[in-house]
Amino acid sequence: MSDGEAPVGGMNLAALAEGFVGSEDVLAQMLGLFETQARERVAELDAALAAGDSAAGRKTLHSLVNIAGAVRAYALADLAKRAGEALRAEDLPAAREVAVALGQEAVLVLRQTSHLLALHRQSPALIWNSPLPR
Repeated sequence: MSDGEAPVGGMNLAALAEGFVGSEDVLAQMLGLFETQARERVAELDAALAAGDSAAGRKTLHSLVNIAGAVRAYALADLAKRAGEALRAEDLPAAREVAVALGQEAVLVLRQTSHLLALHRQSPALIWNSPLPR
């Protein structure tokens, strides 16, 4: 990916495989944490933006960048960074606009998270042999 090019949405399964083949139980734990924390962070971001609280929004977005990166959800992390930059510039309308796309991307990544966790419950090796839902 070149500078300025937006990452493809959803999780990067190849990047997950690089980090977690052979450690599927660790991946499942991370995905479980992500599932809970991402829902919380998106709700916190919505509340912060509704209240016009840039500081709370930036704190939430920083956390979202970290957890998205951990599960190789690069587009979600990119959107969180962009929303954080808008808040740092005190541009609430721009942050709210990016937050809409961020919410949509979070839904996709959470759907993929649920899919991978279901595969892990069946057989951890299945994680690497199934395309992610779009």
